[in-house]
Amino acid sequence: MAAQVEALTSATGLISLLDENERELQFYGLTQLNAVTDRFWAEISDAISRIEILYEDETFPHRQLAALVASKIYFHLGEFDDALGFAMGAGELFDLTDTSSYVQTVVNHAIDTYIARRASEASDIDPRLEAVVERMFARCFKSKDYAQIIGIAIETRRLDVLEQALVSGDTQSLLSYVQHECVDLIRSISVQEQVQELLFKVHMQFDTPDYEAVCLCLSKLNHPKKTAEILEMLVKDQNEDKILSAYQIAFDLDANATQEFTKAVVAEFEAASAAGDGASTPATQIASILRGDETLKLHLEFLFRNNKTDMNILNRTCKLLDSRQSLAHNATTFSNAFMHAGTTVDTFLRNNLEWLARASSWSKFSATAALGVIHRGQVKHGFHLLQPYLPVDNTSASPFSEGGAFFALGLIHACHGTEKVVTYLQDALVSYQGQNAEILQHGACLGLGAAGMGSGNEDIATAMMNVLFTDSAVSGEAASLGLGLVMMGSCHEATLKGVLDYAKETKHEKIIRMLSVGMGLIMFGRKQQADSMIALLIEEEDPLLRLGAVHVITMAYCGTGDNGAIRKLLHLAVSDVKDDVRRAAVTGLGFILLRSPEQVPRMVELLSESFNPHVRVGAALALGIACAGSGSKPAIAILEPMLKDSVDFVVEGASIALAFILIQQNETYEPKVAEVRKRFATIIETKNSEGVSKFGAAIAQGIIDAGGRNVTIGLTTNDGQLNAPACAGMLVFTQFWYWFPLAHFLSLSFTPTALIAINKNLKAPNLDVTCVSRKALYTYPPNVEQPVVQAPTKIATAVLSTTKARRGKKSVADEPMSARSEEAEPVRESESMDVDDVDTKSAQKKARKAGSDSFAVSNIARLLPFQEKHMKWPAGARYVPVKQGRISGVLVVKDTMPGEPEDLVQSMLPDDLVGEEESVDVAMPEPFEYPFDADSA
Repeated sequence: MAAQVEALTSATGLISLLDENERELQFYGLTQLNAVTDRFWAEISDAISRIEILYEDETFPHRQLAALVASKIYFHLGEFDDALGFAMGAGELFDLTDTSSYVQTVVNHAIDTYIARRASEASDIDPRLEAVVERMFARCFKSKDYAQIIGIAIETRRLDVLEQALVSGDTQSLLSYVQHECVDLIRSISVQEQVQELLFKVHMQFDTPDYEAVCLCLSKLNHPKKTAEILEMLVKDQNEDKILSAYQIAFDLDANATQEFTKAVVAEFEAASAAGDGASTPATQIASILRGDETLKLHLEFLFRNNKTDMNILNRTCKLLDSRQSLAHNATTFSNAFMHAGTTVDTFLRNNLEWLARASSWSKFSATAALGVIHRGQVKHGFHLLQPYLPVDNTSASPFSEGGAFFALGLIHACHGTEKVVTYLQDALVSYQGQNAEILQHGACLGLGAAGMGSGNEDIATAMMNVLFTDSAVSGEAASLGLGLVMMGSCHEATLKGVLDYAKETKHEKIIRMLSVGMGLIMFGRKQQADSMIALLIEEEDPLLRLGAVHVITMAYCGTGDNGAIRKLLHLAVSDVKDDVRRAAVTGLGFILLRSPEQVPRMVELLSESFNPHVRVGAALALGIACAGSGSKPAIAILEPMLKDSVDFVVEGASIALAFILIQQNETYEPKVAEVRKRFATIIETKNSEGVSKFGAAIAQGIIDAGGRNVTIGLTTNDGQLNAPACAGMLVFTQFWYWFPLAHFLSLSFTPTALIAINKNLKAPNLDVTCVSRKALYTYPPNVEQPVVQAPTKIATAVLSTTKARRGKKSVADEPMSARSEEAEPVRESESMDVDDVDTKSAQKKARKAGSDSFAVSNIARLLPFQEKHMKWPAGARYVPVKQGRISGVLVVKDTMPGEPEDLVQSMLPDDLVGEEESVDVAMPEPFEYPFDADSA
């Protein structure tokens, strides 16, 4: 029979059987047509109506076969809806196990249709369609393809199937897969919450749940009370393993959760335990960790003791840039701030008071605010450090430096604003009147935004709105941004409505522009909930409001890789009439694709060659943001030619983007690093370079060596979650295009790359972890050598060649032969020794190479992100991490030999930075005040 089918050259005879009256002949014709459909579908399609008649005839016993043939015909015609309809009518004859393109295409279309119907919450879903999907699930369960089941179940919102898949396979690994790979990609916030609740339910079914994963679910669901109950339960039994687990959970919550959530957990936890009575107990330790005190202290220790800032670069940049120009002065200020971010080292400022004195107006504001970047994390000493610059008795003497001090205070307490700091800055919004008030309010609003980021504090929001409604361009701009930072991710309807209405009323472009950024921040991570606002803003005639649509898309879908969001941004990037909108749209691609950076170079390659320089600089920043710290070769290949662009701000953007990508890379790991660093120096040294190009190169030098060469751009946490403060800081940093002081917000994106292991007493023991790789790949870049000035040398007296030849002959003739022969012998000995020495060096080199396959990394030392995969915890080590599968960040370790004395890492921080302000053992440095004269607004 198969041979006969293969021998057919036409299906006309088989088609004619469909017109017969006998059912057996019709059945035979359909059977043969089903076998040759792929070859003769074009010919059979002329008879599709006859096949449909047979399917619709309820007396025909082989209707399902007719439906299957009709489905195949429509598949070949490209009519997939009809193909699916008849495939559903084919029932069991539609074989889901078939791997043909027909079956795969129809099944995919069935799933897509089912997803669309479920997403629209339709109640009239065809039962036959559900049957196809159910059969698909059954096939996957039989083959144990749980990853595919999970994906389809989440898309189709079938939580019953999702739960069945989770409990059917390796539950722990599947739970981790859903939490880290799937949840953040769900567009609907309500479905996302339902999935999180299901994960929590499945976790709690175990006899010993993974409480770290459980608390992560609860943080996503915003259940601080349940989180506090779990922590209280872990410390209640005084079991060391449970207490160590509680410590690790607290550190992870501080890194992954919002400030609003951690503060609520602390309040609930202190109410349920004795954490607030002042005694040093596990409960008080957990409260301290959740407030961020312990993490900040450990990061300060790490950044201070490992500071490798190359002062030669900074000093040379300072000398080459004309500090009398505001642009150049700001460039040096930002470069110094980034290089020393979090290190507490302000030596450059103390050694360059003359340079500092040249700052004026807003340059002075930025220079003072730089102290907040340098001393970020010194929450116990913030007021003490800034005391010389803060106003005294509510009287302003130097508004620019005082406004900068307010901003610096907020940066020091960024994301960890204490009640004292928040109250002080709130009072500053209303305590000052007169012509200089708006400058002070500007600094106070920025400081409040940084300190209260993500807190959702409505009192702060109200204070900001009051400043905004004064309609002052200077203070209103900062209030707009501060409002967005404080209410970040809240999707607060009343705030959004007030912000949008005011943006349409005010005439100040600066305010509207920052309101557009603020709206984006408020909608951070809200995905589908932001779609209605996006649709409203994208149709506005005012380009600044369309810019708001771009920021809302960027922040709402940050890190999701959502195709719909990418499509909207690409449309705006090529069609909008306003350059600012186009630049921001291209830059936004970097935020959306930051979890899949390999896609960005291919996506923006053509945009990087656009005739429009604003699109080109947007492409550069998108590459830098998405590929930050990765050393991506395709991205570098696109950016390198842009350093020679004819437009100065394109060179600026390319420089900053390259610094993002090459941060913490050395020449051994990425050979392009040395060339790029040299290019930055050349731009600064070249006298005829544009000022904007020099500004970008100077900032890039600061970024590539940020935090003493010990931080990276961390837009995601060590657990793979979105780092909300870092994403916000990066977005606000891009606004330096309009307002230079906002560049300081980049410090919020700096994440220390460290191995920090602590014991049950929250102290760091001396320990080593093995890195199975070449040490040269992870060393610090060498410092730039200072050019050596050659001392003048005495010019030798000229000797004629004839005189020299005559003297040479005379000396040889006068020398005895024995002396000459004795002289010759050591030469041969020396030559033979050189050969031996070469062999020895070669052997030594081979020995070193053989032993360079691994090395030890000590505690509180730099550990690069791309180094982690080569790290191994030594077998039989005294200290074992409580959390398995991660080796960077703050790790709580268990002492397996508790009876033995511990060797602890000694702090290198000055005593006054370790203890409380009241217990200072070592005197603070001499009071240091900028040589600024009193300002006049």
